[in-house]
Amino acid sequence: MKRESKKLAFVFSILALSSCSTEEDFTENKTVQELDKISPKDEKSILKEKFAFSLMKSIKESPGLREIIKDETLKMFNKDYEVLVYTIKDYTLENGMTLEQTINQNADSNFQLSNLLRIEPTLTLLVPELPLESFSAKKWNTQSEIPAVAIRTNYTNQVPLITPDLNLEMMPSDVIPGFPVIVVKNNERVVSNLENPNIRDLKTTTVFEKDGIIMKFWTDSFNNADKRKARLLIHPDRTLISAYTIYDEQSPNLNGWQRDFIYYKIQPSSSNGPFIYDFKEHLRSFSMTGDPTNAYNRISDQTGDPTFRNNHRINTSHWTGGFYEFKVRAIINAKNGVGNELINGFTVSPDDLFFLEYETYTKGTLFWEKTYYRLKNISNKTVYVDVPLINWDLDEYASSIKIEIEEVDLTITSVITDTRTVKFATNFGIDTALGVKTKIGLKFGASVETIQTQTVQKTFTQGNNFLGEAIVNFADKVIIRKTNLRNMWVTRDYITGSGYCEFSIEPKKVQ
Repeated sequence: MKRESKKLAFVFSILALSSCSTEEDFTENKTVQELDKISPKDEKSILKEKFAFSLMKSIKESPGLREIIKDETLKMFNKDYEVLVYTIKDYTLENGMTLEQTINQNADSNFQLSNLLRIEPTLTLLVPELPLESFSAKKWNTQSEIPAVAIRTNYTNQVPLITPDLNLEMMPSDVIPGFPVIVVKNNERVVSNLENPNIRDLKTTTVFEKDGIIMKFWTDSFNNADKRKARLLIHPDRTLISAYTIYDEQSPNLNGWQRDFIYYKIQPSSSNGPFIYDFKEHLRSFSMTGDPTNAYNRISDQTGDPTFRNNHRINTSHWTGGFYEFKVRAIINAKNGVGNELINGFTVSPDDLFFLEYETYTKGTLFWEKTYYRLKNISNKTVYVDVPLINWDLDEYASSIKIEIEEVDLTITSVITDTRTVKFATNFGIDTALGVKTKIGLKFGASVETIQTQTVQKTFTQGNNFLGEAIVNFADKVIIRKTNLRNMWVTRDYITGSGYCEFSIEPKKVQ
């Protein structure tokens, strides 16, 4: 009997220690009514919350639904572990009902999924990649793991989290779960005809079209249908190296343009040449700059405003958004007076853009314990990307282009104007021997360049984080210098005026 008492005492002491070992209570249980008083919500947020509660109940009941979400997010249709609810709502579950019917049955009597999808057509489920491989779509055991459901909101930086026992908890924005969870959110890479009535004019891939709803990628850079991997070159193309050798080593006093050789094969010994379409300008590298906490908070904020905490914790609610989406806008002025706005984009995982070091915390008892993470240290990292821009023919385009970069949070756009003064080269003529238009002379040649002031219509996305802009000139060096390492070269980086990021623009061989 004494042994049994000692065993019980030991168990209770362990439970007490386990309970005390939690450094703090990360989550706060609240009813929906209490939460409404703190953060009043609009109709979209209320319906999304009701959907999340019903989804949690449905996920708990249906291993088949868990399997559907896992399988569909692993397809990474938009290069992230996400699936549009619209594309799976008609899937049949093991209860014989569709996902939509099951959601409606498990929801409040006045909730219909169709009402939410009419105002939030890009409603999305994300399976996040959580720190230290604690959970992901790839690691999800759908038979034994029932994930909580988090909601990405625009009314609070905290993260509402619905647990499998249907409690609503509020997670601080600087805490990351270390247990299974999926996220209800809107899709930042897809736009619908409800947001853009002229969506049929958008020359990108259609993701979904049914019931009067049309959804497209706002740039095909996010379309994962093409499984080919972009080949990123470790070393510059030999043509770029030749351009550096000709103008910076053999004729440094000439101060020639490397792109003259790259696009026209022009050099001091052969000063005329036709345009060659072998190369195209590309955004080749990208990194955040300055204080890494500043940079991280700027693109990881949840409500649209960067957040600093007095105790220097880092706002980390990025986990509810998946990979970062960046928009690259090139403002290109044409000689005929027509300005062009070229929009493209790329995605980056937080781990590719930052070096992240975590602290681990636990909450609960020995027999029911949850793991959470907080960022302890962070530093910036350069990521290599492959975003195509233009074949830079000076007979068509100005001698400078303007590059603007945004981190994408929303897809609602408005139109604004961009006015700037640009130079155009005039040293072009017909080569009678070849019968083709030819650039005559190095740089701007013997003729005087023309200067024009042009206005370009460009789209501005409300709610996005603008990271800055920089001017790239045709005359800018592509390769700056050699390194002491064999076959290693330093290319030019452009730091944006705001100082939030830097990037490199390089001609890349495309044929």
